Amino acid sequence: MQKEAQLNNFDFLRIVAVLLVLINHQFDLTRRVAPGLFSFQSMGGIGVLIFFSISGYLVAQSWDRDSSVPRFLARRVIRIWPGLIMVTLLAAFLLGPLASSLPMAAYFHAPEFRGYFATLEMRIQFDLPGVFKDNPWGSAVNGSLWTLPLEVRWYVVLAVLGLAGILRRRFLVLLGAVAFAIFVFVIRDAQHRVDRSLLNEFGAFFFYGVCLNYFNDIWTRRPVLIAALLAVISFALAKTGYQYAAFFAIFPFAVIWIGTSSTPVLRRFGRFGDFSYGMYIYAFPVQQTVIWLSGNRISLIQGLIVSAICTAILAFISWHLVERRGLALKRFIRKPARQQLVAAT
Repeated sequence: MQKEAQLNNFDFLRIVAVLLVLINHQFDLTRRVAPGLFSFQSMGGIGVLIFFSISGYLVAQSWDRDSSVPRFLARRVIRIWPGLIMVTLLAAFLLGPLASSLPMAAYFHAPEFRGYFATLEMRIQFDLPGVFKDNPWGSAVNGSLWTLPLEVRWYVVLAVLGLAGILRRRFLVLLGAVAFAIFVFVIRDAQHRVDRSLLNEFGAFFFYGVCLNYFNDIWTRRPVLIAALLAVISFALAKTGYQYAAFFAIFPFAVIWIGTSSTPVLRRFGRFGDFSYGMYIYAFPVQQTVIWLSGNRISLIQGLIVSAICTAILAFISWHLVERRGLALKRFIRKPARQQLVAAT
């Protein structure tokens, strides 16, 4: 796995994505206005869209290697939950008692304390009793986790489509993905709606990645030509007022094209481990803690630097002590040897 990671730029892109989220949150959590890249998505939102595009591409490959639903879902569980369990326990039992304004006994007996563990059931709870209540943003302990249930839902949808045999018909997958994107970005007009569905928006980017996996043999032979065609489509959509749709038309392709490339230096970002998930799940509580300890009296840049360093350290520890050991469980959910032999012939 690590050898493969060194051959492409995906680890680099994931670090870029998590830094976009971290920087955006530093503005939000200190009640400053973040610089806008686009009117339809925040800087952090762009980072999340990078994650979903990459996820669709790579998770579809995982399904292709082994189309057993139980094993497919088990692989998703051991990637997400070990790190999630650890960050939840640390927040509830270490950070919470230290940062709470309540006496320790009252903290542990509060309903919010027990309710916080619903996060492990993908019912994300943001608050712990008395924690960060005087921070500028409010009491949210880990506001980044809300995207995880959305991603898990699209994993399940992918597994259902695979079980139904639809993923074996790539043009049907493409037709469905295009129809869904038209519904999200044109019919429902996600760009201009107040009641927009982020679940659907992220799902469109996820299935764009899925399609790029199934048409890998076509676009990798002529990536410049495909990019040019998509750029024309993007330009036409932008001229008709659908800027978000225009962005969607080209952005996931650019992400996957860059990700599958093997660029000197960039392809080496994963040589010490995949820290992007750890950074994603630890950054928000670290940033809230820095703001709480400093009373929000340090500059945005100082807070950002301190938070980024602390988050990177925790992500390093999370990868080597928790996540990588969780991924080692994959050896117990491998495809039976007989099926591997049949697949190889």
